[in-house]
Formats: sequence, C-alpha cells, structure tokens
Amino acid sequence: MTFRRIRLSRNAMLVASATVALSASAAMCSGASAGDLPASPDGAQKLTSFFATYFGKQAKTTVTPANPGYDVVYDLGAALAWLATEGISYDPALFKYHIVEQNDGTWRVEQTDIPPITEHVKDGSAAIAFSGVKNTAIVDPAIAWFRSVAGTVDKMTVQVHAPGVDENIEFDALQMSGEGKASGDGLASATMHQTFGGFKGTVVAAGKADDAKPTTIDLHSDALAVDVALDGVKSRALLDVWAFLVAHPTRPEMASNEGALKSLLTAALSSPAKIDESVTLAKLTVDTPQGPVTTDAAKIGVGGMAGAAGAFEEHFSADGLSLPATLIPAQFRDFAPTSFAIGFRASGFNVAAAGAEAIADMHLAGDGPAISADDQAKIRAKLIGPDGIVVDIAPSHILAPQLDIAFEGHVVYKDGKPTGSFTVHMHNFDKTQAALKALGPEAEKKIVPMLAMVKGLAKTDPDGTLTWVGELGPDGVMKVNGLPLGKSPL
Repeated sequence: MTFRRIRLSRNAMLVASATVALSASAAMCSGASAGDLPASPDGAQKLTSFFATYFGKQAKTTVTPANPGYDVVYDLGAALAWLATEGISYDPALFKYHIVEQNDGTWRVEQTDIPPITEHVKDGSAAIAFSGVKNTAIVDPAIAWFRSVAGTVDKMTVQVHAPGVDENIEFDALQMSGEGKASGDGLASATMHQTFGGFKGTVVAAGKADDAKPTTIDLHSDALAVDVALDGVKSRALLDVWAFLVAHPTRPEMASNEGALKSLLTAALSSPAKIDESVTLAKLTVDTPQGPVTTDAAKIGVGGMAGAAGAFEEHFSADGLSLPATLIPAQFRDFAPTSFAIGFRASGFNVAAAGAEAIADMHLAGDGPAISADDQAKIRAKLIGPDGIVVDIAPSHILAPQLDIAFEGHVVYKDGKPTGSFTVHMHNFDKTQAALKALGPEAEKKIVPMLAMVKGLAKTDPDGTLTWVGELGPDGVMKVNGLPLGKSPL
C-alpha cells in the first residue's frame, strides 16, 4: 500500500489546520471562557499578518470579527500553489475556523468542518474527506508551538490512485488528544494519541502482464490506535523556513536569497529531533486471493533521530496470527507462526554532518540539479559516522505450534566489513525435531543429519533450552559457541 501518499494527505490537513505553521493544538471547549478577549482591530491584524506570513497573500484569507473572536477563511489550494514547481498541487479547499484571542497570549482555534482535500502528483493523486468534525486547539505564539489538542471526527475516507494501484480506506469514530510544550532553549516536544472505532479498505493492484487480472485485497480492523511523540523540534526555526518558502515560491526567488535560506536551514536542522510512532490494531483481517490472513492484535512501531547521533528503528508484532490454509502445505502448517515480535535499530548516522554538507553544497542558481552528483556522494559519505553503522536486533520471538525460537543480535558495519554477534534460543527442540521427522521418510533422511549437527553445536541451558551464540570477527570467520565454521558469506 502507498501509505506515503495517505500520510501526505493527512499531513496536508494538519498543515491546513489553522495554525499548522505554529503547530496547532488544544483542549476541547465550547462557547466563551473567562480568558476570551473581545474582537479588536489589533487582534484582526495579528491574524491577518500571521496568515500572510505562513500561507501567503494567494491564500485569499478573510478575517471577520465575530465576538468573541474572529471567523477566518482561507483556500488551502491557493495557499499551497507554490508547490506546483515541485509537481504537487491541491484542489481549492476553503478552511474555516473560529479563532479567539486569550488574555494569557494564547489563541483558541475551533473547527467544525474540514473540506475535502485532493492532492495531485505527477504519477497519481490522493484525496481525503471528513465528516462530523469537532476540533479545538490552543496555540501559544510565544513558544511557536501548541499547548494541547483534542477533537473528534465521525468518519474519514482516503482514496489513493498510483500507477498500478488504487486504494480506498474508510476510518470510523476518530478521537484525538495531545499536549505540547517548549523549553527555554527553543526546543519543543509533543505527544498525540488518536483512536479509531475501526477501519475498512480495498486495495486493487494491476497485474504485471497486460492481460493479467487485477489483484484485490480487502482489509478491516475492529479498532485502531496511533500514538506519536516528538522531541527536540526547533519549532521557531522551522516556521522561519516555512515562511521563507512561502515568500520565495520559485527557484529563482530562492536563488536570489540563497544565503538567507541556508542560514535558516542550518538553524532548523541544528537540533537532535526525535520522532516515535506506534500503530496498534485489534482483530485485523486481510482478505487475499489465497485466503484470509487474520490476527487478534498487531502492532507496528517506527522511530527516528536526527542530529550527530542519528538512528532509526522498526518493531513489528502480532498475536493470534492465522495464515490461509492454501498458502502453506498441510504438513508444514504446524510450523507457521501464530505470534511473533521482531525489531531492530540502526544507528551511527551523522545526520547533522550530512545535512550541513547538503546545505553547503546546495546551489539554486540556474536550472541544473540543486546538488550535483559529486556533492551527493560527499553527503552520503558524511552520513556514515566514524564508528560505522550499528544494527541491533532487539530480543525477538517467533512462536508456532511446533516451533518456539527467540533471537537477538548486534552487528557493526564499518569499512565494508561486518562484525558482531547473535544469540538464538530454541525451546522444546525435541518437540520440533519429532515434528520434522514425522514429515515422512524422505524428509527425515534429509533433515536428521542437519538436526544432529545443529544440536551438536548448541549449549543446553538448565531448563533444556538450546542456545547458539554466533560471533563474526574482523577476519570474517564465523564461530558458533566458540567453534569456527569458516568464512562468513556476509
């Protein structure tokens, strides 16, 4: 699935959310509160200046006093028209807000409608629509960030059209809440929690051959939750970059102020920003041409860190997993996983150095590549830190009726050579061995010698668990429990 486009559409909605330039947020509330200030020419001018700075005059923003506060309307499609130079455009979409200035300097942003958003790119499009919207946000200009956010959406639909793929996904009963804060050194953090009553969707993929039939996959889940955490974000500096791009929408305009742009980018990318996102699904079913794939619970986690100590990680888990009977030969079904938890973390990326090199090598004058091929190679070289790339395999586990295996590892890639270690634990090995032997005489003839060798290399723990510790040294020789096995194929 092209989730990248779904996120582009979702992010467009967020960017459009009244104060996305200030990273909107809030606490649900209705009507006037004790902190509301009456509408005034000064308040109207603040909003007009804000939208002009971060959305441009082309957004056609109107600010109308409506005590308490102001009714604000702008056109998202017009506001983002400058992205056309990058091959991205949005259909006209009028966003409406009721915004109230508070006596503590913050602004309350209320929204009861989000128009359909349609994004067009060179090779496809994405559309997102909402119904039953009730959102409110509290934004603090003093920290260029939000204080809190909460809201509900009755239904959200996403449609994606890409080469060879069409997607249609519908989400029900969205609830969201979040909090934000900023520190004295200009760094901001935030947490966001979103839940959905469930979702269902259809993905249609064209066949590779001209006469091949398309493949249709239906999926649905009883519940979905998404948690996002941001930390170390230079909110003010990022807003300054956004304002620059709005004020200089074409490449020649950016080129004429290249020095200013580089300074702004350097400031925005000078902090070790971090993001973590987890998605939890309940009762997920994916209907494939081979049959249904079901799981009682599934979880996906991704994370990343910028700065000099850059890293990214991914984690996947599922419980109560069931695969189509037609997908696995009957004699091997007891070895098909019914649950698993697998994760890894890759670190050693000097994102700060690579970013600084990219900024230094960027030249916008003319119509050639902004960064030459030779300079791109320099950027890639700066991305790898002096200690190489470290891949840590988190303690992972795969469980099947006749298989129970756990593993973890640590590998360092430096100067083109991997070194490291891994550990594998196998529980109830005799049970697995008996099930393999039961596959038949032919299978037993091939499997028994291999099982004997594997068991001979293992160390037996007090509880009967077999353990293999593998080590790959600088000489390229692989050892298992201290026994050399020869050169590693890595």
